[in-house]
Amino acid sequence: MKKLQKEFEKFNDDIKIDEEAEALRHKRDKLKSDIEEYFPDECAEYGIDINKSDLQFINQGSYKIGTTISGSPVDLDYAVIFPLNIYDHTDPRKLKKAAKKALEIKNVRIPTIKEPCVTVAYHANGNETMHIDFPLYAKYNSSLYLARGKENSDDYKWELADPEGLNDYFLNAFKNNPQLRRIVRYIKKWKQLKYSNASSTHETPPSVGLTIMACQYFSLYKCDEDDDLSSFYNTMKWIRDQFSVSKDIYGCLIGASIKCQLPVVPYSNVYYKMTANYMLTFYKRINEAVNNPKEAKNLSEAHEAAKYIRKVLGDDFTVPAKETQNQFTRNKGEYSFG
Repeated sequence: MKKLQKEFEKFNDDIKIDEEAEALRHKRDKLKSDIEEYFPDECAEYGIDINKSDLQFINQGSYKIGTTISGSPVDLDYAVIFPLNIYDHTDPRKLKKAAKKALEIKNVRIPTIKEPCVTVAYHANGNETMHIDFPLYAKYNSSLYLARGKENSDDYKWELADPEGLNDYFLNAFKNNPQLRRIVRYIKKWKQLKYSNASSTHETPPSVGLTIMACQYFSLYKCDEDDDLSSFYNTMKWIRDQFSVSKDIYGCLIGASIKCQLPVVPYSNVYYKMTANYMLTFYKRINEAVNNPKEAKNLSEAHEAAKYIRKVLGDDFTVPAKETQNQFTRNKGEYSFG
């Protein structure tokens, strides 16, 4: 088995979430029921005719593709699809306000309208424990359009989208490729650790972008057995190398930028919200996530190599015991030709 493979696989088992937690599933089903029950009536207040029987729901995101990792808060994307002539109803904010009212329970459940969705968050002891996002899609002429725009923003639109196509893209990439799914979980854990103190989503690289790039630049390493260390290092290196960087006359790094297009319509750059300062931080952090595994690969002793992986994936990554001189001598004999 390759260096640290046992430790990587244990780490993957420790952080992965195979299925929705019971509490999350219960809340999702309750919210779905409330949308079915109240959303059509709330839409009618805006002169919009939508029937309960027309509503369709699909899972999106990490739960759908099996890359969810442990950590708080847990989030779920649950798309709501309905037939609507977007040229007769040009203001998607009305639909989002209707969804918000359908989900609201005064002084108990207070949804929030975000730019791409309507969100319901749950808290315990003053901290958010989970949230469920409801992106709204109008189906018109066999195409889907995402309702974009905050509640009172003048910047709003129906944006051509393909959530099911994006699901298919990821599921095809992961098909018969468990190593890629593990690599994505490691990358998401790295993001979770490095951006734990972020005050705004604009500071952080979206997980969908990291997942797309992991699929695009995944480096399979398997010689008889999987080698997650080499695969993780090379995948992160390929992602880092997609950055365009600029330096001053002294050779000091002063800027970095990267783009990642959705593989389906609208083919937009998923990093568009990250400003120059956040981009530079993103580059520096991913550069560290390349250099530390590189050091680990160059070390012969697994105990010391694991210390470098901990700098990327955190202290929950197991550091194996040091090899004794007797172990080294015995291993050497096992692989000698004499």
